[in-house]
Amino acid sequence: MKFAAAVSPHPRWTLALCCWTALAATAWAADAPALRKPVRINMAEAIIEPFWVPELSGFGKWTVDSGTGHGLRIRQNWSAVDFEWASKPAAGPALRMSRDFHVDCSGYDRLLVRLSPPRGCVLRVTVATDKGPRTFVSELATENRAEYALDLHGASRIETITLELEAGAEGGAAGWLRWIGLQDTERLAQYFDQWDYSGLQWDAYLKGPDASLRFEPRYDIFLTSEELASLRAEHERLVAESGESEFTRRAAAARQYQPEKGISEFVGSGGRTSAHSRVRDRSRPRLQGHPDLAVAGLVLRDAETLRMAGRYALSLAMSEHWDTGFMSVLPGSAWEDRAFRRSYTATDIARILDLAGEVFTDAGRTYLMRRLAEEGIGPINYVAWRHEYIFHCNQLAYFNTGRMYAYLVLEREWLRVKPYTDLALRDAIDNLESVIEPDGGSLEGPSYLNPTIRENYNAMKHYARARGRNVADLVPPVVRLTADYAAVIASTTGDDVIAVCDSGAMFREDTLRILTELIPDSYWTTLYHKKQVTSGILPSVDPGPPLPAYIELPEIGYIASTRSLCGEQVKVFIMGNQANAGHTHEDKGSFVLEYAGQAFAMDLGICDYEDPIHAVYKHCQRHNMLVPVGMAERAAPLNPLPFDVKPTGKGNERSFGARIDATPGWSGYYTRWVRTWDSPSPDVLTIRDEYELAKGDAIEFYWQTNLPAEQTAGGVMIRGDRGFATLSVPSDCTIRIERLPLAEGAEHNRIAIHKPGASGILEVTVSLRPAPSEGSRR
Repeated sequence: MKFAAAVSPHPRWTLALCCWTALAATAWAADAPALRKPVRINMAEAIIEPFWVPELSGFGKWTVDSGTGHGLRIRQNWSAVDFEWASKPAAGPALRMSRDFHVDCSGYDRLLVRLSPPRGCVLRVTVATDKGPRTFVSELATENRAEYALDLHGASRIETITLELEAGAEGGAAGWLRWIGLQDTERLAQYFDQWDYSGLQWDAYLKGPDASLRFEPRYDIFLTSEELASLRAEHERLVAESGESEFTRRAAAARQYQPEKGISEFVGSGGRTSAHSRVRDRSRPRLQGHPDLAVAGLVLRDAETLRMAGRYALSLAMSEHWDTGFMSVLPGSAWEDRAFRRSYTATDIARILDLAGEVFTDAGRTYLMRRLAEEGIGPINYVAWRHEYIFHCNQLAYFNTGRMYAYLVLEREWLRVKPYTDLALRDAIDNLESVIEPDGGSLEGPSYLNPTIRENYNAMKHYARARGRNVADLVPPVVRLTADYAAVIASTTGDDVIAVCDSGAMFREDTLRILTELIPDSYWTTLYHKKQVTSGILPSVDPGPPLPAYIELPEIGYIASTRSLCGEQVKVFIMGNQANAGHTHEDKGSFVLEYAGQAFAMDLGICDYEDPIHAVYKHCQRHNMLVPVGMAERAAPLNPLPFDVKPTGKGNERSFGARIDATPGWSGYYTRWVRTWDSPSPDVLTIRDEYELAKGDAIEFYWQTNLPAEQTAGGVMIRGDRGFATLSVPSDCTIRIERLPLAEGAEHNRIAIHKPGASGILEVTVSLRPAPSEGSRR
């Protein structure tokens, strides 16, 4: 590894850089003749295998046993080494890999292996050392992430490491390897002691309890005097009715807070764990507090609650790194976890500097402003400058919120900040104009458009307030084109939206309120009204328009038909693709069928990214797809897909039809796959697949549902609460109904219709009918 030459203003800094350069070069150099040195990440721990850094990962030096018989795939990804297998092997481990290390482990007594194993798997670690072999065997994996520790028993040199993963359940599975490190358990206690600020006093940073306060925001950016008066009136009304309000409850809870106990090397890491942090963080003290404490302090005119908000902000600032963990600050690495936690931290501190600004001394305010500039804004700008892709997804919106809020506060004290605030506004506009396509659609799924709208709007709202402008004048016109997208992805079930791509089924109420404000009388208004009703809130708006009978978004490749059958809605949604769309699944040509308030053919959406099974949610085998079978590996199209694969169709209140050529991206599996949907009336839908295989000897049509399904003489019956669906299947097909695992122990039904042959036509006809009434059942 080479560092760029730089001029240092101090000779000690130059010496330190040279020392770290030499250490890193020794640690990561290929084929280094001397005993390799681990790279320290703190006083007690070091890394010897940074799987998460593609440029430094030693994955290419590992020997991986062949797993072609069970479809093993393993590859370097942007933040880990990913693996999957299509089936459980008949014997032996599903994954076995080995590497020579020749690394110095003196001064450490444990080897650590961080990975996300599939549930039910067992990890076996075998280490050849100068003192003989060392072995560790895990329990059955039950967590999404694990750090397994192997006792080195006095070894001072590691020669080779072998990792073996034994599959738990039958069928496919996925997971990833994050890093391998070393640990000195004795020095670990000293490391934690280093961050013990539990006795810290803030006398130099916060005004004393006897200070005279006006109980008003300092800058009126995040709360105006009118808004504060309204909150106080609401508080008084609630207290008169019930003796308390949300503000009194917050203040009472805050009396027990000790935010200083949550100060750590990485901000806010205590009490939780994430993909890029440590498993042990979950058991560390949480940093208690929230900017809403400052709001409560203002409403109640409670100086102690305002001071607690100030203590929370100072404790955030005292945490050295506003990152999720050491992976973002590894010596010699340019890898970073983008700026999520950094932006959240900047957002909280900026809000408190305004809302609780009265309680800070000049020293306290200047310290927080410095931290916002150096640990907040600077690194957020680095991420925005480096990664162009964030302007084309929701990430810029998340990161820009913290940056904008920090700028708005800093410019009140430091006037030269102001031009940078204007640049942040321009970035917010660019983000919206990049994410929203000309047809009003968004490529990543509704859960990703949700924060892109909300976070950018909130940044613009507070910018407009600071500049005395109308926020509606700042929102780019393209946002108003999203009304058709709302109608396409809206669900007719109890869910808000159809969970396509990496999406969930819910849409936040505050985002729907914003979109209703910006695009009144659109289907966003209908969704907002539905959200309030289902949440038990008295609706603040009248229902908007109904779903159109047919709608097509040609840029993103989505089609939807909504018709009525005996008073119940029938919705068919068809999934296409714009070339290189991100956060998508192997689902081009898949569809969703909703009837009578339930999903008969569903899209699983996505689960927590930190659960390895989330990779399985993306598979074509977990969508309503036609998939080649008859080979050891899991057949799959390219994802992301570098081709336009878009359906065409037409429809009205009575009929609907569509067609898609889904062949592109399936090179090596299909030479042709064309799917059509034909529905002359709402009660019948025929799905016709014409196919020619390049590999495999049969196809399977997969159908996913959460509803009860049972095999019948001619197909499958799916039973809903208010309606039934019957799938009629050709006589040369066989049918399986399987219960497949989902995240958090859940399961769903997958119907598999198997048809032998390397080419042919498969037609499945779906008949819908209302469920018998209670009277007719009797």
